Amino acid sequence: MGRFTKNNMLAIGTFVFALGLVLSALAWANAYSETTALDWYDGVLAFIPGQGEGGQDWNVLLMIVGPVLLVTGAFYGGEQLVLRRRFDRLIDTAKKSEFVSNRKDLEDLAKRLPTGYRRRVEEKEASFRSLR
Repeated sequence: MGRFTKNNMLAIGTFVFALGLVLSALAWANAYSETTALDWYDGVLAFIPGQGEGGQDWNVLLMIVGPVLLVTGAFYGGEQLVLRRRFDRLIDTAKKSEFVSNRKDLEDLAKRLPTGYRRRVEEKEASFRSLR
């Protein structure tokens, strides 16, 4: 399971962010809407056993869970984008001395990124070895 999540963290983060956005929007719109635009949402919540009048019990839970998912997804998705950008900046060098000085950082980043990034470090190292 660890390899799957590491290789797909950007997609997972994006999905969790989108889910949190939808849940937050529905929960807060239902809580503060004075119109009957969200009657279908109350109808869906009414099918849940133990539900109070108008689905307010579950709506409070969604008002909490939605923003938590939103922040969590933004963190993991954003972290992947920042790490990938930093990795690309460090590996794009034509000088062997710069590559050697950045090697430890590249290996640390490659451990946190999908498995294809480790191959890129190895390929870059092999290309510098072949230039001897």
